Amino acid sequence: MHIPELLAPAGSPEALKAAVYAGCDAVYLGGRMYGARAYASNFDNAGIEQAVAFAHSHGVKVYVTVNTLLRDADLKEAADYLRFLSEADVDAVLIQDVGLLSLAREIVPDLPLHASTQMTIMNRAGVEFAAENGISRVVLAREVTLADAAELVRVGEEIGVGIEIFAHGALCYSYSGQCLFSSAIGGRSGNQGMCAQPCRKPYTLLADGERVATNGDYILSPKDICTYPNLQEICESGVECLKIEGRMKTPEYVAVVTSIYRKALDAVAAGNFEPKTEDMENLAFAFNRGFTKGYLFGDKASIMNWEKPNNRGVYAGYVNGVDKKRGKVIVKIEGPVPDTGDGLVFKLAGREVGFALNKEPYIFPEGDAYKIPAPESVLEGSELWITRRLRTEKLANAILSKPPAGKIPLDIIVAVNPEGHLVIIGNGKTAVSEIPVMEAKSKPVTAEAVEAQIRKTGGTPFVIRSIQMEYDGTGFLPIGVITDLRRRFLDECAAALSEKRSRMTRPFPEKETGTVEKTEPVIQVYTDSIPCAKAAHSAGAGQVVYEGFEEIYNLPTIYKLPRIIAEHDLMKKLEKLPASAAGVMTDSIGVAEMLTGVQRYGASGLNITNARTANLFGKSCRQVCLSPELSGKQILDLMKHLAGYAHPPRVEVIVQGNLEVMITENCIPATAQGCRACNQSWALKDKTNRIFRVRTDNDCRTHILNAAEICLIEYVRELSAAGVAVISIDARGRSPEYIRRMVSIYSRALDGGNVKELKEEIREIASGGVTAAHYLRGVSADIEEPPKKGGRK
Repeated sequence: MHIPELLAPAGSPEALKAAVYAGCDAVYLGGRMYGARAYASNFDNAGIEQAVAFAHSHGVKVYVTVNTLLRDADLKEAADYLRFLSEADVDAVLIQDVGLLSLAREIVPDLPLHASTQMTIMNRAGVEFAAENGISRVVLAREVTLADAAELVRVGEEIGVGIEIFAHGALCYSYSGQCLFSSAIGGRSGNQGMCAQPCRKPYTLLADGERVATNGDYILSPKDICTYPNLQEICESGVECLKIEGRMKTPEYVAVVTSIYRKALDAVAAGNFEPKTEDMENLAFAFNRGFTKGYLFGDKASIMNWEKPNNRGVYAGYVNGVDKKRGKVIVKIEGPVPDTGDGLVFKLAGREVGFALNKEPYIFPEGDAYKIPAPESVLEGSELWITRRLRTEKLANAILSKPPAGKIPLDIIVAVNPEGHLVIIGNGKTAVSEIPVMEAKSKPVTAEAVEAQIRKTGGTPFVIRSIQMEYDGTGFLPIGVITDLRRRFLDECAAALSEKRSRMTRPFPEKETGTVEKTEPVIQVYTDSIPCAKAAHSAGAGQVVYEGFEEIYNLPTIYKLPRIIAEHDLMKKLEKLPASAAGVMTDSIGVAEMLTGVQRYGASGLNITNARTANLFGKSCRQVCLSPELSGKQILDLMKHLAGYAHPPRVEVIVQGNLEVMITENCIPATAQGCRACNQSWALKDKTNRIFRVRTDNDCRTHILNAAEICLIEYVRELSAAGVAVISIDARGRSPEYIRRMVSIYSRALDGGNVKELKEEIREIASGGVTAAHYLRGVSADIEEPPKKGGRK
């Protein structure tokens, strides 16, 4: 059975030390640019070099995140950064942007690349695409089941790609890489590492416009995944790496969680793993929003925590008696018993009373309750939660204060060379004793005694795994000479850890921009009903994209595959495509490459933000859709760079409709009212009274739409001048009349109509008003004050 690599977060130098001391095999960290956790402390370039030296000296690998989307203007600086990382001897780089991926293969061909979970890979098409483009490991989407992960392990083994999964920590509500919510409502893009975490904000749930009673207001806030009890099954799946989430967490969190998973994996390897209650409690005390096994183990029903979006502590019991005279309460035991120094909170009907316990609890002889001092305001029936566990803090401090035992295995040979000296050979190094082995006058130094001395590797990062003893044990050497020999050998091995690998780097491939040619854009309509598809055709839409599988006869139709396709569904979905399809559109990386005999189209889920990405996807797709997070200026820049390629694809820009800002495995109606509740009209209302429509699909996924419609009617001529070939109206969920009017409005705009008057017509039928979205300013590139550590992902 394969024991996966344990990968720990290092959001700061202190967390790096915690991860290494706790026994991780590798760490992942971010620099000051292009990382998906811009608000972590992160590392400057000098800090990265120091981190690599420190980690490598303990036999720990370092992976650096370069997993944001890049604009054309970013690529030269990103290339310089990749060359620096390669020369700094990092062990791998995590990447989201496909354009950067193609650039990396050109300029740092020896630098290992991992596909970030931001690539949204969850099926064999994505894994095969990764392999074909030089990626050696894929971090799967958090929503992938263990059965699918195991199947993708088998796929990866055949093509040389390892599989990594998240094992512990925060869950994003939306599929990573597909979330536009933060940028849509505040301009801070998760795809730029600046997520404002709207999933941790309160919302009101509406059904048919009426408020629905819910068990809490944090409707988009998942629990934290904890797979500790299931590590045996995970190891049996064959995954290459287990990742602990938490670059925004404290060093103490990193120390506790990493150490527990380290011990557990070692126990699995030894064949004696049994989950321990104490370990589960320490994991919870380190940080938790409530634990779930996650989608990995099909835990859909209880994955959400609508009550609280941050650390909740651990439930201990409830008050079933109050002794006001003595200022004490009786607590019925339903969880861990608090210790002196622990932080406690009593909760009742939304009211909380907190204090620090200053006296050991008195446990009643029956063992089912205890008495502790408490504030006068604590009432019977209150829940007791332990929010700070002194014992867990002491565990963290103990880990942080003690360097780890040696873990780098050495296989060595101990022999006598032709000159008669004792030698140690291994790890590409050779050490020779200062004096030759002498003839034993009385008591020889046995082979067993020599081996015992050489195995003493304490205080070094090494452990002797095997010794091939070729010394016969009949000679004599002073023990001090043998000790010195061992020390010098280990010193040479330690020095080798800091030796940087020789890697090839190449300069940034400067490419001339081309001249964009004005187009007469085709109006394309997205719809999810056959009557609406027919309405779009009759209204004069040049292209109709239908999200469904029912055959629409006698009308040329592009069929859009679901935005998310799990591994177990992939072939089923492809087989359902009608033979009459005029084309097939996909949001999923690698799926277009699997399709044959049909025109292929790339949708917005491919996250195209630069010409390199557009050109790469254009090798399989005749048309690609640009990310809606691009500004007009960035679109023009992309089009100029794309014009420099010999055979660029046609480019699409979405100009009208409620953008899909989240897609998630969680079904909001089912969570609120049980399955089959999705026949109503659902929506979320935030604290500013914006209404976000919610729709569910046939796979029981939830799609959340922006409160206002994007409307670029004023800029269609700019897009035409920039060479954009297709402008799209996203009319999914809308009526045939809406489609007829929108197609008419945009047709008149392209014919030179008064766009201000046309925009007023749009306002009359738009859902939630209109916005130019990011067209004028793009998304924020500035890092504001970071949130407090510990409460964020």
